Amino acid sequence: MDPRTGALTRRTLLGLGAAAAASAALPGCGDESTPSSTHTTGKPDVLALAIDAYVFGYPMIMLDLMRAASGPTNSIDHSVLPDPDDRGVARLSHDMVYSQAWLDLTEEPMVLQIPGMEPDRFWLFQLVDGWANTVHDLTSRDPRTTVGADGPPFTYVVTGPQWSGELPSGTTRLHMPSTLCTIVGRIQINGVQDAPTVNQWQQRLKLIALSAWNRGELDRTVSRVHPIDRGSEPPTKRITALDGRTYLNRLCRMMLADPPAAADAPLMSELASIGVQPGGVVDDQPAEVLDEAVRRAQRRIAEWTDPTARHANGWEIPVDLGTFGTDYLRRAATTKRSPALAPIRDILYANLDAPSTDDRGRPLRYRIRFEPGQWPPVEAFTSITAYDPQGFLVPNPDAIYSVGHYPAAVRAPDGSVELAVQHQDPRPTVPTGNWLPIPPTGDFSLTLRLYAPREEALEGKWEPPPLTCID
Repeated sequence: MDPRTGALTRRTLLGLGAAAAASAALPGCGDESTPSSTHTTGKPDVLALAIDAYVFGYPMIMLDLMRAASGPTNSIDHSVLPDPDDRGVARLSHDMVYSQAWLDLTEEPMVLQIPGMEPDRFWLFQLVDGWANTVHDLTSRDPRTTVGADGPPFTYVVTGPQWSGELPSGTTRLHMPSTLCTIVGRIQINGVQDAPTVNQWQQRLKLIALSAWNRGELDRTVSRVHPIDRGSEPPTKRITALDGRTYLNRLCRMMLADPPAAADAPLMSELASIGVQPGGVVDDQPAEVLDEAVRRAQRRIAEWTDPTARHANGWEIPVDLGTFGTDYLRRAATTKRSPALAPIRDILYANLDAPSTDDRGRPLRYRIRFEPGQWPPVEAFTSITAYDPQGFLVPNPDAIYSVGHYPAAVRAPDGSVELAVQHQDPRPTVPTGNWLPIPPTGDFSLTLRLYAPREEALEGKWEPPPLTCID
Protein backbone atom coordinates (compact mmCIF):
# COMPACT_ATOMS: atom_id res chain seq x y z
CA MET A 1 0.00 0.00 0.00
CA ASP A 2 1.72 3.08 1.06
CA PRO A 3 3.82 5.99 -0.19
CA ARG A 4 7.44 5.20 -0.85
CA THR A 5 8.57 8.60 0.38
CA GLY A 6 10.73 9.60 3.29
CA ALA A 7 9.43 10.31 6.76
CA LEU A 8 7.23 13.37 7.09
CA THR A 9 8.78 16.42 8.76
CA ARG A 10 8.51 16.49 12.54
CA ARG A 11 9.14 19.44 14.81
CA THR A 12 12.82 20.11 15.45
CA LEU A 13 14.55 18.81 18.54
CA LEU A 14 14.97 21.54 21.16
CA GLY A 15 16.53 21.71 24.58
CA LEU A 16 19.24 19.12 24.01
CA GLY A 17 20.98 19.96 27.24
CA ALA A 18 17.96 19.19 29.39
CA ALA A 19 17.19 16.11 27.38
CA ALA A 20 20.69 14.77 27.73
CA ALA A 21 20.46 15.09 31.48
CA ALA A 22 17.32 12.96 31.48
CA SER A 23 18.50 10.34 29.03
CA ALA A 24 21.69 8.69 27.98
CA ALA A 25 23.84 10.51 25.39
CA LEU A 26 21.55 12.09 22.80
CA PRO A 27 23.12 12.61 19.37
CA GLY A 28 22.60 15.95 17.63
CA CYS A 29 19.84 16.47 15.07
CA GLY A 30 22.14 15.93 12.12
CA ASP A 31 23.26 12.51 13.34
CA GLU A 32 20.93 9.92 11.83
CA SER A 33 22.80 6.90 13.17
CA THR A 34 20.58 4.56 15.12
CA PRO A 35 21.53 4.25 18.77
CA SER A 36 21.43 0.82 20.31
CA SER A 37 18.78 0.09 22.87
CA THR A 38 21.02 -2.46 24.60
CA HIS A 39 22.11 -1.28 28.01
CA THR A 40 23.58 -3.03 31.00
CA THR A 41 24.23 -0.30 33.58
CA GLY A 42 23.27 3.27 34.24
CA LYS A 43 20.22 5.12 33.03
CA PRO A 44 18.19 3.72 30.14
CA ASP A 45 18.87 5.15 26.70
CA VAL A 46 15.51 6.87 26.36
CA LEU A 47 15.97 7.87 22.74
CA ALA A 48 16.98 4.42 21.54
CA LEU A 49 14.27 2.67 23.52
CA ALA A 50 11.61 5.11 22.37
CA ILE A 51 12.62 4.46 18.75
CA ASP A 52 12.30 0.72 19.35
CA ALA A 53 8.93 1.22 21.05
CA TYR A 54 7.64 3.32 18.15
CA VAL A 55 8.61 0.68 15.60
CA PHE A 56 7.25 -2.10 17.81
CA GLY A 57 3.87 -0.42 18.28
CA TYR A 58 3.38 0.94 14.76
CA PRO A 59 0.98 -1.80 13.50
CA MET A 60 -1.17 -1.59 16.62
CA ILE A 61 -1.48 2.20 16.43
CA MET A 62 -2.12 2.13 12.67
CA LEU A 63 -4.90 -0.45 13.00
CA ASP A 64 -6.40 1.47 15.90
CA LEU A 65 -6.53 4.67 13.83
CA MET A 66 -8.22 2.76 11.02
CA ARG A 67 -10.66 1.22 13.51
CA ALA A 68 -11.54 4.65 14.91
CA ALA A 69 -12.48 5.84 11.41
CA SER A 70 -14.67 2.81 10.73
CA GLY A 71 -18.03 1.57 11.96
CA PRO A 72 -18.87 0.02 15.35
CA THR A 73 -17.14 -3.17 16.46
CA ASN A 74 -18.65 -6.55 15.59
CA SER A 75 -20.27 -5.17 12.45
CA ILE A 76 -19.26 -5.22 8.78
CA ASP A 77 -18.31 -2.39 6.46
CA HIS A 78 -18.59 -3.18 2.76
CA SER A 79 -16.59 -1.04 0.37
CA VAL A 80 -17.30 0.03 -3.17
CA LEU A 81 -14.79 0.07 -6.01
CA PRO A 82 -12.15 2.68 -5.12
CA ASP A 83 -11.19 5.63 -7.29
CA PRO A 84 -8.27 8.11 -7.11
CA ASP A 85 -10.09 10.18 -4.47
CA ASP A 86 -10.23 7.25 -2.05
CA ARG A 87 -7.79 8.23 0.69
CA GLY A 88 -8.67 5.63 3.31
CA VAL A 89 -5.90 3.14 2.53
CA ALA A 90 -3.09 3.27 0.00
CA ARG A 91 -2.42 0.68 -2.73
CA LEU A 92 -5.96 -0.64 -2.90
CA SER A 93 -6.72 -3.33 -5.45
CA HIS A 94 -9.20 -2.48 -8.19
CA ASP A 95 -10.08 -6.15 -8.80
CA MET A 96 -11.51 -6.98 -5.39
CA VAL A 97 -14.19 -5.33 -3.27
CA TYR A 98 -13.44 -5.25 0.43
CA SER A 99 -15.52 -6.17 3.46
CA GLN A 100 -14.02 -5.34 6.83
CA ALA A 101 -15.01 -5.96 10.42
CA TRP A 102 -13.36 -4.92 13.68
CA LEU A 103 -14.02 -7.55 16.34
CA ASP A 104 -14.00 -7.30 20.12
CA LEU A 105 -14.03 -10.84 21.48
CA THR A 106 -13.91 -9.84 25.14
CA GLU A 107 -17.48 -10.88 25.93
CA GLU A 108 -17.96 -13.84 23.61
CA PRO A 109 -17.01 -15.33 20.23
CA MET A 110 -18.43 -14.12 16.93
CA VAL A 111 -19.79 -16.38 14.20
CA LEU A 112 -18.64 -15.57 10.66
CA GLN A 113 -20.49 -17.18 7.77
CA ILE A 114 -19.29 -16.84 4.18
CA PRO A 115 -21.88 -17.70 1.52
CA GLY A 116 -21.24 -20.02 -1.38
CA MET A 117 -20.41 -17.93 -4.44
CA GLU A 118 -19.89 -18.84 -8.11
CA PRO A 119 -17.09 -21.42 -8.51
CA ASP A 120 -14.97 -19.04 -10.58
CA ARG A 121 -15.27 -16.07 -8.20
CA PHE A 122 -12.17 -15.80 -6.03
CA TRP A 123 -12.54 -14.62 -2.46
CA LEU A 124 -10.19 -14.24 0.49
CA PHE A 125 -10.93 -13.52 4.15
CA GLN A 126 -8.03 -12.79 6.48
CA LEU A 127 -8.24 -12.66 10.25
CA VAL A 128 -5.58 -10.31 11.53
CA ASP A 129 -4.53 -9.84 15.16
CA GLY A 130 -3.85 -6.49 16.80
CA TRP A 131 -0.21 -6.61 15.73
CA ALA A 132 -0.99 -7.02 12.01
CA ASN A 133 -0.20 -10.74 11.85
CA THR A 134 -2.46 -12.85 9.64
CA VAL A 135 -3.64 -15.66 11.90
CA HIS A 136 -6.11 -17.27 9.48
CA ASP A 137 -6.56 -16.94 5.71
CA LEU A 138 -9.70 -18.44 4.22
CA THR A 139 -10.11 -18.58 0.45
CA SER A 140 -12.47 -19.91 -2.17
CA ARG A 141 -9.67 -22.30 -3.15
CA ASP A 142 -9.09 -23.48 0.40
CA PRO A 143 -11.74 -22.45 2.95
CA ARG A 144 -9.87 -24.43 5.66
CA THR A 145 -12.91 -25.99 7.25
CA THR A 146 -12.65 -28.84 9.71
CA VAL A 147 -14.10 -32.30 9.24
CA GLY A 148 -17.87 -32.15 9.44
CA ALA A 149 -17.91 -28.40 8.73
CA ASP A 150 -17.89 -28.44 4.98
CA GLY A 151 -19.81 -25.78 3.10
CA PRO A 152 -20.95 -23.72 1.47
CA PRO A 153 -21.92 -21.72 3.31
CA PHE A 154 -18.72 -21.84 5.37
CA THR A 155 -19.37 -21.15 9.04
CA TYR A 156 -16.64 -20.22 11.52
CA VAL A 157 -16.58 -19.36 15.22
CA VAL A 158 -13.98 -16.68 15.95
CA THR A 159 -12.84 -17.07 19.56
CA GLY A 160 -10.67 -14.96 21.83
CA PRO A 161 -7.63 -16.23 23.74
CA GLN A 162 -9.50 -17.17 26.92
CA TRP A 163 -12.65 -18.74 25.50
CA SER A 164 -13.55 -22.35 26.14
CA GLY A 165 -16.83 -23.95 25.24
CA GLU A 166 -18.63 -26.08 22.72
CA LEU A 167 -18.87 -25.20 19.07
CA PRO A 168 -22.19 -25.38 17.23
CA SER A 169 -22.36 -28.33 14.87
CA GLY A 170 -21.07 -27.75 11.37
CA THR A 171 -18.72 -24.93 12.35
CA THR A 172 -14.96 -24.44 12.37
CA ARG A 173 -13.17 -22.71 15.25
CA LEU A 174 -10.81 -19.84 14.42
CA HIS A 175 -8.80 -19.12 17.56
CA MET A 176 -7.41 -15.60 17.86
CA PRO A 177 -4.55 -14.75 20.24
CA SER A 178 -6.05 -11.32 21.02
CA THR A 179 -9.47 -9.99 21.97
CA LEU A 180 -9.26 -7.27 19.33
CA CYS A 181 -8.88 -8.44 15.77
CA THR A 182 -9.79 -7.52 12.23
CA ILE A 183 -11.49 -9.40 9.42
CA VAL A 184 -10.35 -8.26 5.98
CA GLY A 185 -12.46 -9.81 3.22
CA ARG A 186 -11.92 -9.50 -0.52
CA ILE A 187 -14.37 -10.60 -3.22
CA GLN A 188 -13.48 -10.63 -6.92
CA ILE A 189 -15.31 -8.06 -9.05
CA ASN A 190 -15.42 -8.16 -12.83
CA GLY A 191 -15.86 -4.52 -13.72
CA VAL A 192 -18.32 -1.88 -12.54
CA GLN A 193 -21.32 -3.71 -13.99
CA ASP A 194 -20.56 -6.66 -11.69
CA ALA A 195 -21.04 -4.52 -8.56
CA PRO A 196 -24.69 -5.50 -7.91
CA THR A 197 -23.76 -9.20 -7.89
CA VAL A 198 -20.82 -8.61 -5.54
CA ASN A 199 -23.04 -6.52 -3.30
CA GLN A 200 -25.48 -9.42 -3.15
CA TRP A 201 -22.74 -11.70 -1.85
CA GLN A 202 -21.56 -9.05 0.61
CA GLN A 203 -25.05 -8.70 2.04
CA ARG A 204 -25.24 -12.47 2.57
CA LEU A 205 -22.20 -12.44 4.83
CA LYS A 206 -23.15 -13.07 8.45
CA LEU A 207 -21.37 -11.82 11.57
CA ILE A 208 -23.35 -12.74 14.67
CA ALA A 209 -22.54 -13.12 18.36
CA LEU A 210 -22.32 -16.80 19.33
CA SER A 211 -25.11 -16.52 21.91
CA ALA A 212 -27.49 -15.08 19.29
CA TRP A 213 -26.45 -17.76 16.80
CA ASN A 214 -27.21 -20.48 19.33
CA ARG A 215 -30.66 -18.97 19.88
CA GLY A 216 -31.32 -19.14 16.16
CA GLU A 217 -31.25 -15.37 15.71
CA LEU A 218 -29.57 -15.53 12.31
CA ASP A 219 -30.64 -12.09 11.13
CA ARG A 220 -28.56 -10.13 13.64
CA THR A 221 -25.76 -9.08 11.28
CA VAL A 222 -25.11 -5.33 11.27
CA SER A 223 -23.59 -4.19 7.98
CA ARG A 224 -23.37 -1.07 5.89
CA VAL A 225 -21.91 0.04 2.59
CA HIS A 226 -18.91 2.22 3.39
CA PRO A 227 -18.56 5.12 0.95
CA ILE A 228 -15.26 6.10 -0.57
CA ASP A 229 -13.08 7.87 1.98
CA ARG A 230 -12.33 11.24 0.39
CA GLY A 231 -10.65 12.66 3.47
CA SER A 232 -7.41 14.55 3.01
CA GLU A 233 -5.52 12.57 5.64
CA PRO A 234 -4.91 8.85 5.10
CA PRO A 235 -3.92 6.79 8.17
CA THR A 236 -0.22 7.24 7.44
CA LYS A 237 -0.64 10.99 7.77
CA ARG A 238 -2.68 10.72 10.94
CA ILE A 239 -0.13 8.48 12.58
CA THR A 240 2.80 10.77 11.81
CA ALA A 241 0.87 13.67 13.35
CA LEU A 242 1.03 12.00 16.79
CA ASP A 243 3.74 13.35 19.05
CA GLY A 244 5.94 10.90 20.92
CA ARG A 245 4.21 11.06 24.28
CA THR A 246 0.72 10.70 22.80
CA TYR A 247 1.80 7.80 20.60
CA LEU A 248 3.56 5.80 23.33
CA ASN A 249 0.87 6.38 25.96
CA ARG A 250 -1.72 5.21 23.44
CA LEU A 251 0.34 2.08 22.83
CA CYS A 252 0.51 1.41 26.58
CA ARG A 253 -3.28 1.66 26.90
CA MET A 254 -3.87 -0.62 23.94
CA MET A 255 -1.53 -3.31 25.24
CA LEU A 256 -3.90 -3.83 28.17
CA ALA A 257 -6.48 -5.33 25.80
CA ASP A 258 -3.98 -6.86 23.40
CA PRO A 259 -0.82 -7.85 25.30
CA PRO A 260 2.45 -8.52 23.50
CA ALA A 261 3.31 -12.11 22.63
CA ALA A 262 5.54 -14.24 24.82
CA ALA A 263 8.32 -13.89 22.23
CA ASP A 264 8.26 -10.13 22.80
CA ALA A 265 9.32 -10.47 26.46
CA PRO A 266 13.01 -9.52 25.97
CA LEU A 267 12.13 -6.25 24.25
CA MET A 268 9.28 -5.51 26.65
CA SER A 269 11.66 -5.91 29.59
CA GLU A 270 13.81 -3.12 28.16
CA LEU A 271 10.92 -0.88 27.14
CA ALA A 272 9.47 -1.07 30.65
CA SER A 273 12.48 0.92 31.89
CA ILE A 274 11.05 4.03 30.19
CA GLY A 275 7.43 3.25 31.08
CA VAL A 276 6.35 1.48 27.88
CA GLN A 277 4.35 -1.49 29.14
CA PRO A 278 0.68 -2.50 29.36
CA GLY A 279 -1.00 0.22 31.40
CA GLY A 280 2.18 2.29 31.63
CA VAL A 281 2.88 5.94 30.79
CA VAL A 282 5.89 7.85 29.50
CA ASP A 283 4.94 11.16 31.12
CA ASP A 284 8.24 11.32 33.00
CA GLN A 285 10.33 11.19 29.83
CA PRO A 286 11.47 14.40 28.08
CA ALA A 287 9.00 15.34 25.36
CA GLU A 288 11.77 16.55 23.05
CA VAL A 289 13.51 13.17 23.24
CA LEU A 290 10.30 11.28 22.49
CA ASP A 291 9.57 13.56 19.54
CA GLU A 292 13.06 12.99 18.18
CA ALA A 293 12.42 9.27 18.51
CA VAL A 294 9.29 9.68 16.39
CA ARG A 295 11.27 11.41 13.66
CA ARG A 296 14.00 8.78 13.59
CA ALA A 297 11.65 5.84 13.82
CA GLN A 298 9.54 7.19 10.96
CA ARG A 299 12.66 7.52 8.86
CA ARG A 300 13.79 4.01 9.76
CA ILE A 301 10.40 2.58 8.75
CA ALA A 302 10.24 4.57 5.51
CA GLU A 303 13.77 3.61 4.45
CA TRP A 304 13.45 -0.10 5.21
CA THR A 305 14.18 -2.41 2.31
CA ASP A 306 13.20 -6.06 2.30
CA PRO A 307 16.35 -8.22 2.47
CA THR A 308 14.42 -11.39 1.70
CA ALA A 309 12.53 -10.15 -1.37
CA ARG A 310 13.21 -11.65 -4.77
CA HIS A 311 14.24 -9.28 -7.54
CA ALA A 312 13.43 -10.03 -11.16
CA ASN A 313 13.57 -7.69 -14.16
CA GLY A 314 13.16 -4.60 -12.01
CA TRP A 315 10.33 -6.02 -9.90
CA GLU A 316 10.55 -6.58 -6.15
CA ILE A 317 8.63 -9.65 -4.99
CA PRO A 318 8.08 -10.01 -1.22
CA VAL A 319 8.14 -13.62 -0.12
CA ASP A 320 7.69 -13.19 3.64
CA LEU A 321 4.26 -11.70 4.38
CA GLY A 322 1.46 -12.35 6.81
CA THR A 323 3.31 -13.23 10.02
CA PHE A 324 6.33 -11.39 11.36
CA GLY A 325 7.45 -12.95 14.65
CA THR A 326 9.92 -10.59 16.32
CA ASP A 327 10.95 -8.86 13.10
CA TYR A 328 9.40 -5.61 14.27
CA LEU A 329 10.84 -3.37 11.58
CA ARG A 330 9.54 -5.61 8.80
CA ARG A 331 6.15 -5.63 10.50
CA ALA A 332 6.03 -1.85 10.81
CA ALA A 333 7.28 -1.13 7.29
CA THR A 334 4.90 -3.64 5.72
CA THR A 335 1.97 -2.19 7.67
CA LYS A 336 2.90 1.34 6.57
CA ARG A 337 2.97 0.31 2.92
CA SER A 338 -0.25 -1.68 3.05
CA PRO A 339 -1.94 -3.07 6.17
CA ALA A 340 -3.01 -6.72 6.03
CA LEU A 341 -1.16 -7.78 2.92
CA ALA A 342 -2.19 -11.34 2.13
CA PRO A 343 0.16 -14.32 2.49
CA ILE A 344 1.82 -15.08 -0.84
CA ARG A 345 0.04 -18.41 -1.13
CA ASP A 346 -3.14 -16.35 -1.59
CA ILE A 347 -1.83 -13.29 -3.44
CA LEU A 348 1.67 -12.91 -4.82
CA TYR A 349 2.68 -9.26 -5.12
CA ALA A 350 5.38 -7.72 -7.30
CA ASN A 351 6.20 -4.00 -7.16
CA LEU A 352 8.10 -1.69 -9.48
CA ASP A 353 8.87 2.07 -9.46
CA ALA A 354 9.51 4.23 -12.52
CA PRO A 355 9.43 7.87 -13.72
CA SER A 356 6.64 9.20 -15.96
CA THR A 357 8.97 11.61 -17.78
CA ASP A 358 12.59 11.81 -18.87
CA ASP A 359 15.16 14.32 -17.60
CA ARG A 360 13.72 16.98 -19.90
CA GLY A 361 10.16 16.47 -18.69
CA ARG A 362 9.01 14.63 -21.81
CA PRO A 363 6.41 11.86 -21.25
CA LEU A 364 7.76 8.32 -21.41
CA ARG A 365 6.01 5.34 -22.93
CA TYR A 366 6.52 1.83 -21.58
CA ARG A 367 5.64 -1.71 -22.60
CA ILE A 368 5.36 -4.98 -20.68
CA ARG A 369 5.51 -7.98 -22.99
CA PHE A 370 4.52 -11.45 -21.84
CA GLU A 371 5.91 -13.96 -24.32
CA PRO A 372 3.73 -16.90 -25.42
CA GLY A 373 3.09 -19.16 -22.44
CA GLN A 374 4.47 -16.60 -19.96
CA TRP A 375 1.26 -14.98 -18.74
CA PRO A 376 1.29 -15.10 -14.91
CA PRO A 377 0.53 -18.64 -13.70
CA VAL A 378 -2.54 -18.45 -11.45
CA GLU A 379 -5.55 -20.48 -10.42
CA ALA A 380 -7.72 -17.33 -10.29
CA PHE A 381 -6.60 -14.23 -12.18
CA THR A 382 -3.91 -11.54 -12.37
CA SER A 383 -3.76 -7.77 -12.71
CA ILE A 384 -1.37 -4.81 -12.75
CA THR A 385 -2.40 -1.57 -11.02
CA ALA A 386 -0.74 1.84 -11.33
CA TYR A 387 -0.32 4.19 -8.35
CA ASP A 388 0.83 7.76 -7.84
CA PRO A 389 3.74 8.58 -5.47
CA GLN A 390 1.37 8.52 -2.47
CA GLY A 391 0.09 5.05 -3.34
CA PHE A 392 -3.32 6.12 -4.70
CA LEU A 393 -4.92 5.27 -8.03
CA VAL A 394 -3.93 7.38 -11.02
CA PRO A 395 -6.66 9.80 -12.22
CA ASN A 396 -7.56 9.50 -15.90
CA PRO A 397 -10.69 10.40 -17.90
CA ASP A 398 -11.34 6.78 -18.91
CA ALA A 399 -11.28 5.52 -15.29
CA ILE A 400 -8.79 2.77 -16.16
CA TYR A 401 -6.88 1.85 -13.00
CA SER A 402 -5.69 -1.69 -13.64
CA VAL A 403 -4.99 -3.95 -16.57
CA GLY A 404 -4.99 -7.70 -17.11
CA HIS A 405 -8.21 -8.74 -15.42
CA TYR A 406 -11.19 -6.75 -16.66
CA PRO A 407 -11.55 -6.16 -19.48
CA ALA A 408 -9.30 -9.06 -20.34
CA ALA A 409 -6.04 -8.27 -22.10
CA VAL A 410 -6.04 -9.11 -25.80
CA ARG A 411 -3.53 -11.72 -26.92
CA ALA A 412 -1.60 -11.56 -30.17
CA PRO A 413 -2.00 -14.44 -32.67
CA ASP A 414 1.15 -16.10 -31.26
CA GLY A 415 -0.29 -16.02 -27.72
CA SER A 416 1.86 -13.17 -26.44
CA VAL A 417 0.41 -10.22 -24.53
CA GLU A 418 1.83 -6.70 -24.74
CA LEU A 419 0.63 -4.02 -22.36
CA ALA A 420 1.04 -0.29 -22.97
CA VAL A 421 1.94 1.66 -19.82
CA GLN A 422 1.78 5.37 -20.64
CA HIS A 423 -0.17 8.56 -20.00
CA GLN A 424 -1.24 9.28 -23.58
CA ASP A 425 -4.15 7.22 -24.92
CA PRO A 426 -2.66 4.72 -27.44
CA ARG A 427 -6.01 3.55 -28.81
CA PRO A 428 -7.12 2.32 -31.32
CA THR A 429 -3.65 0.86 -32.00
CA VAL A 430 -3.72 -0.69 -28.51
CA PRO A 431 -6.90 -2.41 -27.23
CA THR A 432 -8.50 -0.88 -24.14
CA GLY A 433 -7.72 -3.99 -22.10
CA ASN A 434 -4.00 -3.59 -22.86
CA TRP A 435 -3.56 0.04 -21.78
CA LEU A 436 -2.65 1.16 -18.25
CA PRO A 437 -2.57 4.97 -17.79
CA ILE A 438 0.18 6.53 -15.64
CA PRO A 439 0.59 10.11 -14.34
CA PRO A 440 1.65 12.79 -16.83
CA THR A 441 4.56 13.83 -14.61
CA GLY A 442 6.47 12.62 -11.59
CA ASP A 443 7.02 9.05 -10.50
CA PHE A 444 4.60 6.16 -10.42
CA SER A 445 4.61 2.58 -9.21
CA LEU A 446 3.08 -0.66 -10.42
CA THR A 447 1.81 -3.60 -8.39
CA LEU A 448 1.37 -6.92 -10.14
CA ARG A 449 -0.97 -9.26 -8.25
CA LEU A 450 -1.27 -12.99 -8.84
CA TYR A 451 -4.45 -14.27 -7.16
CA ALA A 452 -4.09 -17.92 -6.11
CA PRO A 453 -0.60 -18.19 -7.65
CA ARG A 454 0.67 -21.53 -8.88
CA GLU A 455 3.80 -23.21 -7.57
CA GLU A 456 6.07 -21.99 -10.36
CA ALA A 457 5.32 -18.40 -9.34
CA LEU A 458 5.68 -19.09 -5.62
CA GLU A 459 9.00 -20.86 -6.14
CA GLY A 460 10.40 -18.19 -8.46
CA LYS A 461 10.52 -20.42 -11.52
CA TRP A 462 8.29 -17.90 -13.29
CA GLU A 463 9.34 -14.24 -13.34
CA PRO A 464 7.47 -11.13 -14.48
CA PRO A 465 8.89 -9.51 -17.62
CA PRO A 466 10.57 -6.08 -17.46
CA LEU A 467 8.96 -2.69 -17.92
CA THR A 468 10.62 -1.47 -21.13
CA CYS A 469 10.80 2.16 -22.24
CA ILE A 470 10.13 2.56 -25.97
CA ASP A 471 11.01 6.30 -26.20
